[in-house]
Formats: sequence, C-alpha cells, structure tokens
Amino acid sequence: MPTQVDRALAAAERLGGWQNGVFSPGGVALADVVDRAGTPCYLYHGGVVLEQLERVRAAVGPDVEVAYSVKANPSLALTQLLARAGAGAEVASAGELHLALAAGVDPERIVFAGPGKTEDELRRAVRAGIFAVNVESLGEIERLARVAEGEGRDVGVGLRINPAQPLIGSHMRMGGRPTQFGVDEADLERAVALVESKPRLRLRGLHVYTATQVFDADALVEHARNVFDLAARVADAAGRPLEMIDFGGGFGIPYFEHLEPFDLDRFGAGFRPLLDERLSDPRLAGARFILELGRYLVAEAGVYLTRVVDVKQSWGKTFVVTDGGMNHHISATGNWGQVFRKPYPILNVSADPAAALEQTDLVGPCCTPLDMFGTDIQMALPQPGDIIGVFLSGAYGYSVSSLKFLSHPEPAEVLVWQGEVHILRPGGRPEDVLAGQSGLPTEQG
Repeated sequence: MPTQVDRALAAAERLGGWQNGVFSPGGVALADVVDRAGTPCYLYHGGVVLEQLERVRAAVGPDVEVAYSVKANPSLALTQLLARAGAGAEVASAGELHLALAAGVDPERIVFAGPGKTEDELRRAVRAGIFAVNVESLGEIERLARVAEGEGRDVGVGLRINPAQPLIGSHMRMGGRPTQFGVDEADLERAVALVESKPRLRLRGLHVYTATQVFDADALVEHARNVFDLAARVADAAGRPLEMIDFGGGFGIPYFEHLEPFDLDRFGAGFRPLLDERLSDPRLAGARFILELGRYLVAEAGVYLTRVVDVKQSWGKTFVVTDGGMNHHISATGNWGQVFRKPYPILNVSADPAAALEQTDLVGPCCTPLDMFGTDIQMALPQPGDIIGVFLSGAYGYSVSSLKFLSHPEPAEVLVWQGEVHILRPGGRPEDVLAGQSGLPTEQG
C-alpha cells in the first residue's frame, strides 16, 4: 500500500515533476508560477484534465457522453477546456448554468439537477433550452410545468429517482434511503404520469445519482444494471422509448492512506457488455447515455501551493506554519464533513524529492486549532519561504472554502496550459475586506 509521500510524489510527477531539480508543473518552474500568482494559489494542469476525460471515454466506450459536474470546480477555464473537448455539463444552480453557457457548453448537452430549484432557476433553464431539468420531487414537476407554461416553451425533463437499492461501497450516500434527493422509486409511475399530463413538459428519461467517492467498481456496474432496469420501467410507464439515461457518477479519488484508486478499467470491462446488451432493447436503444463526473476529472489536476511563514517548536513537536489554510482549502484541513482528520498527499515542493524526511505538524494562519493540514506529516523539513504543495486539490477546494474567514486575502487560481501560465483569478488584497460592504452614514455635526 503506497504511503502519502508515495502518493504525493506520484501526483507531482503527473503534473510535470522536477526538471533540473525544480518542481515544474506543466513544464513551468515553480518560481515562475508563484512569482506571477503569489501565494497561496491553486494551480490546475489543463493537460491532466483532458487526459482524465480521455481515460474515461476509452473505458466506457463511444456510446456514453461525459457531463462535467461543475460543482467540483466552477472554473470558467476548466469548463471551457472540457467543453471544447466535447464534454457536456451537469449544473446544480443558476450560477453554474450561467458559467456553463459562458464556457460554450451546448445547451443540448446540459442537465440541471439539485433539490430546491427556485422558480427563477427553473425559468433560466427553460429560457436557455437545456436538454433536461432533472426534477427531484412531484412538487418540482408542478413548478416546472407552471414556469414552462408561463414562458410558452417546452422543456426536457429527467426524473431523478431515489432507488430502493442502495449503492454499496461509497463514502457518501445520496440515495437508497430517506433523502432530499429524487423521487422515491415507489412513486416512479406516478411521477411519469404527472410529467406526461403537462403539455409543456417533455419526458427525456431518468437520472439516478446515489453516491459519491465510490471505490468499488463492481458495485458501480451493479448500480448501472439497476439504472437500466429503472429506465425500462420509466419507458413502460410513458409508453415510448427514452431519450436519456443519466447514470450519475461518483468515481472515487484516493485522498487518504488505505484507499486504493478506483479501478476504471474494471468498471469499463463490466459496463460495456451491459450497455451492449441493453442497446438491443428498443425502449432504451435510442437514448443518450450520460455519466456525470466532476471530482474524477479535475481533482488530480490541481495542487494548492502555500508558502511557509514560520517553523517553530512546541513541547518537542515541529510546527510548520503556512500563509494559507482552512480558509482557502477547507477540505484538505478536514473541516468539510470528514469524521476523522487525515492529511492529503503533501510535499515540500521547494525541496529535493529525495531529501530526508522529518515529522511535522502542518498548520495554516487562522486563529483556530481547526486550521491544520495534518499532524506527524512526513516531509523534507521546510524553511521559511519554502512552498508546500497540497495535491489532489483540483476539486472542492476554492469554491467550498470559507474564503472570508478572518479576512485573509483570497488565493489566486492559475492554469498551466500548453507550457504557459494563465491567471484565472488574481489573488486578493487585505483591502478587499471592505468590498461590497456599506458603513453607517457620516455623523453630522
């Protein structure tokens, strides 16, 4: 089983590794990146994103579309790269819809999921002419029908089904139990009938997303088999073939020790024959088959770079203090729903990768004991000014973090693409704390 140091070294090599002894993601020397962007910053490697997309396509075959789950990283540039490579988009808010359209994603390749869609969000989806709004309840069907009628436009509908059969082997379940997500399987026929009764709603098919961070490839194949069975029920209830079967996604990324990488080839070897078998079913053969993937496409393409401010001793332990922490990367500090705090793969990327390792506690600048990347982390002992790399940081980093906490400046976001550094979002300034705020009126007299 590889150690976290092994994982970090492998992640660093995938991003470009060391050239002439210098960490050079995408062929750009580390100093050139941090001189332009400052620290802390998120760095994304565009080539790795596209490599992941092609790996998935090779595994599942040409009959399956990949929709990028924008929630994983709502970066305009990354979404543009994926759209230009032919990926669609799965969005879960009006903001994500706006971003996907701005990135050039064809509306016919956009699906909109998520509970609690407001009438404004439904209206925007109808006006954009997206392929499907994946409805999560009978009430949402009614609201969408009213909006579509008011707009005088038809809209595609996917039924998000909460299946009776749970997906075993995931680290976060979103179905197969009481949940805010989807229409219960027991109400499937009722939901189909309700959609079919609305003249402006066009039933496209179904959507089943029940779990994320799944590492059991065989369990995901069985999930796909169950989705096909549910799709046949939807087609029978509608009395016609389906146009869409959205399997969800959930392929796992092994952030922590004792987690094995998701076996994409094994999943593909089980999924492709299953798909070929179901293509002979006239109820399903003409459907678009969609996989929603976010984390799996972008996580390994990102690294969070933060500079060492101080190295200190306390009661015999070494503490390395950096200029970024939980305010910028809440996931890597174990503050985003994790039960146990475990470190991501981390390296001192300023040091020689073969340097001797020492045990340190890595902490951020925030005035709380929660701001800690990990304890007893093995790394080349940093000096003030060194750059620490927190790997597998391309997903659920910048956008899920408490960026305003303690009013530290926000981190930059950088894309390395075709040997060049692109500043996607500049780093913040201390003065930004006043942005958008209004004070009291000036006192008179």
